[in-house]
Amino acid sequence: MPKIEIRYQKVRDAKRFFEIFNNSNFEFLSVIVKSLADEQKFLRGNHKKRKNNLEHNYAILYGTKVVGAIGVRIINYRNYIGEIGYFIDEKYWGQGIATKALKLIERGYLKKLHISRMQLVIDPRNLASIKVAEKCGYKKEGLMKKAIKLNNKKVDAYLYAKAK
Repeated sequence: MPKIEIRYQKVRDAKRFFEIFNNSNFEFLSVIVKSLADEQKFLRGNHKKRKNNLEHNYAILYGTKVVGAIGVRIINYRNYIGEIGYFIDEKYWGQGIATKALKLIERGYLKKLHISRMQLVIDPRNLASIKVAEKCGYKKEGLMKKAIKLNNKKVDAYLYAKAK
């Protein structure tokens, strides 16, 4: 099995991410990317978001191929709370890649950011993401009503968290 690694996202990743986002089987993806230019614009803004400690976004590599992304959005500066989101190309689902990427983020990067609490907001129907969260030691804290927007509709979501 090829090695799974993460690295900062690059503008040249835009085409690959756009390709992944446009999979009609991404039922639980709340990110809507309308064009390649929109994705390039988002990626160009990553350096500034990282510098201002707002977001830290990484590409997930399976060997040398970009197969997804994982990111941390800082949602509370005073208490150092971060929210993690990720996506994996459908061709690589069920191979433990998201679990490994989440563990890599926790080990290598969250310590540097001094985050004391990490959260994942997951659609209750997204059994694969629930499995990833639980494998990585996150605990379900409750159901948040109309917490995320999917397909222009607000839906409930579980809150999973882990604190240091």
